[in-house]
Amino acid sequence: MKQSSIPHFGLYGESSWVNDPEFFHIEDIESRSSNLDWKINPHRHAQLFQILILRSGEAQVQLDEQQRKLQGAWAIIVPAGIVHGFRFSPNTDGRVISIAEPLLEDAYQEKAAVFIKPLLSQACYINFNGHRNVFSELWPLIQQLESESAFIREGRALMSEYLIKAILLLLHRQHSSGVASVSNKTEGRHAQQLKELIGSHYRQHWTSNQYAQALGTSTSRLNRVSKRAFNKSILDLVHDRLLIEAKRSLIYTVRSVEEISYDLGFKDPGYFSRFFKRTAGVTPGKFRALSNQPSI
Repeated sequence: MKQSSIPHFGLYGESSWVNDPEFFHIEDIESRSSNLDWKINPHRHAQLFQILILRSGEAQVQLDEQQRKLQGAWAIIVPAGIVHGFRFSPNTDGRVISIAEPLLEDAYQEKAAVFIKPLLSQACYINFNGHRNVFSELWPLIQQLESESAFIREGRALMSEYLIKAILLLLHRQHSSGVASVSNKTEGRHAQQLKELIGSHYRQHWTSNQYAQALGTSTSRLNRVSKRAFNKSILDLVHDRLLIEAKRSLIYTVRSVEEISYDLGFKDPGYFSRFFKRTAGVTPGKFRALSNQPSI
C-alpha cells in the first residue's frame, strides 16, 4: 500500500481536529467499525492518545509496521503519531478512549506523572487474560466514563479527568506486573527521560555523551541504565528510533530514499542506505517493495 502521506485524523474518518484542550471521546468498537466491515485502515493522530480496551473477541492490530493478533481481554496503548490499524472479528466487545494531549499536561505535573507518563511514552499491549479480577476493577471505570460523556452534568469535565487518571493508573499497574522494573526510582526517571530526549533529538544524531550531559550523568552510567531498562545501549535506542521513522516513511509516503535520508538528518543518502540495510537486513528500496502489500 502506497500513500502520498499517512492519514491524520481527529477521530478515525474525521479529518477535522477538535480544538478543545479538555477533549476526550469514548465509543464502543462496534459503533465505529461494524459499518466499515470491522476494519480500521492504518492512520495516525497528531494530538491524540488512544487506549483500546478489548473485553472479548479478536483483533488483528498493526502498530507501525508490526502486526499482532489478540484474543480476549487486552488494553492497547497508542501514543500520538503512531501509525495504527485494526481488523476486528464481528461482535468484538470493547471501547476506544481518545484523549487530547493537553488534557494530560496537568497530570504530567502531578504525582501521577511517574505512573502515567511512562505508560503513554510508547505503544504497548497489556494482557488481562488470566487477570479477570483486575479487569473487573477496570471495566466499571470505563462504564462510568461512558456515562459521563453521555450527559451534561455538573463537574462532568473534572469527573472525567479523575476517571481517565484512574484508568491509566490501573493500566500502569497491570503493565508493570508483566515487565521487569528498573532497580530504583532515579534510574527509572533517567530511563524515561532518555526515551523522551531521543524522541526529540534523534534527527540531530546526538551522541551518547550529549544525552548523558543533558541528563546530568555520565555516559557509562546512562548506558547501564539503558541496558537495565530496555536491554539496549543508548546508541541502539537511537538507531531503533531512526529505523522506525525510516520504515514509516518508506511504507506510508512516496518520498524518495534521498528525501527520507535528509529528513532523518543523514548528510549522505548512501550512508543512510547502508545504515538501513545493516539494521533492517534489506535495502530501503527492497523494504518498500516488500511492504507494498495490503495491510491487515
